Order: sequence, then C-alpha cells, then structure tokens
Amino acid sequence: MNRIIAIYTMMCCCLAAKAQKMPVVADMDTRVPIAGVVVSTNNGQRVVTDYTGHFHTQLPFSSATVSKKHYMQRRVNATELQQDTLFLIPQEVVLNDVVVTAPGMSFDMKKAMQKEMEVARLPKPSEGFNLLGLFQLIMPSAKAKAQSRADKIKKILDKY
Repeated sequence: MNRIIAIYTMMCCCLAAKAQKMPVVADMDTRVPIAGVVVSTNNGQRVVTDYTGHFHTQLPFSSATVSKKHYMQRRVNATELQQDTLFLIPQEVVLNDVVVTAPGMSFDMKKAMQKEMEVARLPKPSEGFNLLGLFQLIMPSAKAKAQSRADKIKKILDKY
C-alpha cells in the first residue's frame, strides 16, 4: 500500500513539475513579462496576455501576429508559440530636432553652432607613436560598445 501511495505521489509531482503550459511574452531587453499583448491567430482568434505575460489559445492555427504599442510587431508560426518564451523587441522613439526661439530676438543657430565647433576643434595630431591607441585597444570606448550593441540588435532583427 505504501508503494502505491509513493508511486502516485511521484506521478503527481512529475506532472506538476512539467514546464510551463502556456507561452510567455516578454521584453527582449529586460526579460520582463509584458501584459496586454494582443495575439491574433490566422483563423481569427484574438487573445490578450495577462499581467504575467501568459496567454492561451484554444483553436488550432498555423500562424499568429504578436503586437503591442511601443514594440515591434512579430509574426510567428505555431511551432514558435509552443516555446516557453516569446520575446518582443521594444521600438525606440526618436524625436526630430526642436528649435526654440523667442519672437523679436535675432539668433542664428547655424552661426552659433559654427562658432562652437571652431572653439571645440582639436589641433591636428602629431605624427609618431600613438600610446593612447594602445589603451583604446585594451579598454574600448563607449562609442565602440554602442556600435557592438547596434550590431547585435541588427543581427537579432535579421533573424526576427
């Protein structure tokens, strides 16, 4: 009798320990689940994720569109939705240049920028050994790090 109870308990634990039954939609940068994502299947079913990023579809489908405001829309097939986690890439919002001027005042932004560029211009480097170049090889600058992040994002978007 004890063996039957032990086997039954083990089976219940194994079933409960199974991987998540519903996929999760998460942010690619922060890995945080996203609430309110709309999943639209090709057969017309629309499902919205809950606060934990989970959603559940009942009808069989072959593809779906996953979308939310401020995220890039993603079209996936049914096998990709069977995975544990589906990541969405956030869209970056870029604003155009804004020029604020007061009426009646004559201020030329181009002239001011040219004057500042002349003041900030560095003298031409002298020829010879570049010791600073060695330090840049050892410790890359923030610009190089940003470029490598941009390359990573480009590779991700190519596969997206």
